Amino acid sequence: METVTPNISGFIQARWERNAYLACATLVSYEYFLQFSAEVEFFWKQRWSLAKCLFLWSRYYSVGFNISNAVIFMQPKPTFELYETLRLQFLTSLHMICSTFFHWQNTGASLQVITTHIILELRLYAMYGSTRKILYLFLCLTFGEALAMGLVFGIPNPKLIGTNEPFRGNFICADADPPDGTHWVIYYWAAILVVEGILLMLALWKAWQHRSAVRGSSLMQQLTRDSVIYFFTIFWIYLANLILWYKNRITLDELGTAFSFVLSSVLANRLLISVRSNHYGALTDVETYLPSLIYGQLCVSVQASLFAVAFVGPNT
Repeated sequence: METVTPNISGFIQARWERNAYLACATLVSYEYFLQFSAEVEFFWKQRWSLAKCLFLWSRYYSVGFNISNAVIFMQPKPTFELYETLRLQFLTSLHMICSTFFHWQNTGASLQVITTHIILELRLYAMYGSTRKILYLFLCLTFGEALAMGLVFGIPNPKLIGTNEPFRGNFICADADPPDGTHWVIYYWAAILVVEGILLMLALWKAWQHRSAVRGSSLMQQLTRDSVIYFFTIFWIYLANLILWYKNRITLDELGTAFSFVLSSVLANRLLISVRSNHYGALTDVETYLPSLIYGQLCVSVQASLFAVAFVGPNT
């Protein structure tokens, strides 16, 4: 009788991945209820605008996408149970459900990342005075990022690993780059890091450029501070994912993926809520004290107004 030695480290790492997805699903659910009153006040009660559409799409898509990811990863034997359900309902051909799941997850992840980056690029676009140069830059970044993701996930690579049993008796949806040492999925994270790095540099430059004016405007201070904090935080999360995929351990590759999905979406949505709350809350103060502002503060107010038009829409 054949004796199989269980891969203890593989089981432990698979449990880490499951816990990560479960924790992130809990976080995005908690965040939804925590910010629900702000969502109603600053979005549902306001007129429709680009910011409102982006926020609602990002918020609800993120909740559904990340919870469904957690459901898949928490399955004890994902291939058998989910595959049989799909086969009976849709009469599909015989494929491993984990392989199908990763195709769906990759597409959904790319859509969420691009949505989040559009939100952040619009924020920086307004902070840079809505100039054509910055608009063209962001258009190039968006299309370039989408192209890179499409190439990574769209070009078939038979060497990529997608399985429901990375080790004997260890059932979990797992994927990895080819075992021969070549890399492929890592370029997905590299493309995201390039975009995040550029956006971080733009945010840092704007914060440095207006460091003196920022002291006199709580709105611009919050805009620059929140932008820098977001980009700095999420940059390291994406970098950690790139390192994990570079190491290419099949039961660790997905460990940081859930955090990159959830935290980027949560922080981007909070940026939108912050802008709206500051705009509607500070509108009376700006109108009341505008005549007494000095020139430097006036310039900051003009930039804040441009930002409000882009993210809030004209006042009613």
